[in-house]
Amino acid sequence: MAALGKFGGAEIGFASDIELLFLYQSNGRTSGSRSVSNTEFFEHLVEQFQQSIQSKSAGIFRIDLRLRPHGQAGNLAVSRDEFCRYFASDGPAWPFERQALIKLRPITGDVAFGREVTSLRDELLFRDARWDAVPVRAMRERQMRQLVQAGTFHAKLSPGALVDVEYLVQLLQLANGERHLSLRIPNTLAALDELFRLELLSAEAHAALRSAYQLFRRLIDALRLLRGGADDLTLPPQSFESFGNLARHLGLDSEQLMRQIDEQSCAVRTWATRLGWPIVPV
Repeated sequence: MAALGKFGGAEIGFASDIELLFLYQSNGRTSGSRSVSNTEFFEHLVEQFQQSIQSKSAGIFRIDLRLRPHGQAGNLAVSRDEFCRYFASDGPAWPFERQALIKLRPITGDVAFGREVTSLRDELLFRDARWDAVPVRAMRERQMRQLVQAGTFHAKLSPGALVDVEYLVQLLQLANGERHLSLRIPNTLAALDELFRLELLSAEAHAALRSAYQLFRRLIDALRLLRGGADDLTLPPQSFESFGNLARHLGLDSEQLMRQIDEQSCAVRTWATRLGWPIVPV
């Protein structure tokens, strides 16, 4: 079993989804009294795993298997060969699906197989890599158009918010990971620090992106905690009492919080353009 997303990056927050990928080594059949295919065996195993985990409240720490090959249309567990075929540069995976593999981290199962999967991931992502920001930018534009209400600020998806920091860091990792093995890491802040150490980010860019990432992570955790769920990450209007409550939860007043959000999101948009990855317009 491998972790992905925030779980893979060891940066899980309040009510984060637990994104998982189940992999097995090869096709074949079991050796029990009723022999079944490995595909059938691991499908039932994952189904039982899903049924064994319950949360006290809907939307809190949900198990998310949607990043597996073929998404919800695919098998719950995939073989090594299918993993390679799907995520190959000429395979059917969308660019954002391949990009998401940078967060892959084996967490249980056979240790040697986990190392093999990580090596395969590195080969698929970084060998002769030619990454293009255009598909990422197109997806971000769709997210903003479809999921962000006009005139509001979404702490994850608005221009210059959390996702733009994460995508920018990942794209820089993918662009430079073939030459620098130390960039093949799933944690966003650790990757930011390594980009700075390798002089691929200036001190100013490093400080700005790190500060923005930390603010938006704290903001998202506070919104989820105060609302008791993971889904609504749109800020209330500044004039609302709930905005004041949010600010106080973060140790700020309303004016300070709004100013920090404006300044940090602007900095993210600016650095994305300066670094050659104009994910969102400034």
